[in-house]
Formats: sequence, structure tokens, C-alpha cells
Amino acid sequence: MNYAALEDKLGYRFKNPDLLRQALTHPSTDSRPETRLTYERLEFLGDAILQLAVTQYLYLHLPQAPEGVLTQLRARTVSRANLGKYGFILELDKYITLGKGEEKAGGRNKNSIIANTFESVFGAMSLDSDYETARAIALRVLHDALNSAASHPKEINPKGELQAILQDILPETPSYETEEKGARDSADRFESRVFWHGHAVGAGRGSSKRKAEVAAAADALTRREWLRITL
Repeated sequence: MNYAALEDKLGYRFKNPDLLRQALTHPSTDSRPETRLTYERLEFLGDAILQLAVTQYLYLHLPQAPEGVLTQLRARTVSRANLGKYGFILELDKYITLGKGEEKAGGRNKNSIIANTFESVFGAMSLDSDYETARAIALRVLHDALNSAASHPKEINPKGELQAILQDILPETPSYETEEKGARDSADRFESRVFWHGHAVGAGRGSSKRKAEVAAAADALTRREWLRITL
């Protein structure tokens, strides 16, 4: 397959085309792990590169933002939903190689697969060049998302962010258990825990049920406990 149009969109020419080909190869194409040259390992690397690139950008562009806000903005920017969106903008769905079963199952249109592919492409790019090159191109591709995060940091909705991230992994909505624990006028009157897929993934307190649930969602975004569930 000719990847010239994709490379034009990225603004980068791969010196080793095999790296890009591997980044665009879904695990369903080969059932033998010992011979598999698919995007799984590159996705692992690309995830780390995107996390660091976005972290550095937010840290430098939001010097007054506390850690919790930066964490939530990063989670929004590198969420599976968002990376899938930008993967479709790059038209990765046209280039990815799928196994017959996954192709029939509509894998080419699955946001999660395109998000994984997006990460793997930047993992491959870093190996083909270096981290700084991959970082610069990633920030350019994600410019609109980063600009929105930096321009409107107060528009964070932890509950909405958490639900979008989790439902993109598995089609299950997180649930909240909230109890009254403190005095009526206490700032931490209510305690809430958020559950997903049978596990507690965050906890928080607040003066109202809503605030306690928001705090629990923010805690889940910070701790990322759901990753342990899906590994």
C-alpha cells in the first residue's frame, strides 16, 4: 500500500516504511504471537510519547493550573475518544490492515482501534527519527484539542470526561455510591465512590452529593485505576 497521502497529512516521511506498515497492522492479522509484527508494542511506546508531549505542553502553557486540573486536561486530550477522532481526521481507517474477522466486525470504524493506531504511528515515528520530532508533529496534529484545553481549563467536567473515557474502553457506564458522612454544614458532608466494571476506581468528598461525585470522578481520572482492570 502507498502511504504517501498519509505521510503528507502527517508532514513526515518515514525513512523505514516497514515501521509505518507495522504501526498500521492490527493484531487480528496474525494469530501467532512469535511471528507477530503488529502495532501492539508501538502503541505502548506511542502512548508514553503522547502522554509526555501533552503533559509538557499543558505544564508550560498553564503555569497557574494545579496538578489536578492539568491531569484532567491531559486525560481529556489523550482519551481514546479524542485520539480516535484525530485518527479519523488523518484517515487512518483507510490504511490500517485488519484480519478478516475484525474487518467483518467493522473494526475499520471502531474508535478504539483507530485510537490505538494513532498512538502506534507516533511510536513508530519516534523510532524512525527521535522523540522531539514525534512530539512536534503530535502537538501540531492535536493543536485544536490542546488549544481548547489551554483556553478553557475551567470547562472541565470530570464526570463527563470519566464516562467518555471508560465507555470507549468498555460499553459500561460508571456508577456512584454516595453517603452522608459528616455534619450538615461540613465541607465534606458527603462521601462518594465511583464504580466501573465491578471495581471502585475513585473516591471523593464534598458538601453536596454532586460535589462528592465530581470529586470521585476527578480522583479516578488522576489515579487511572481502570487501566488495571483492562490490562
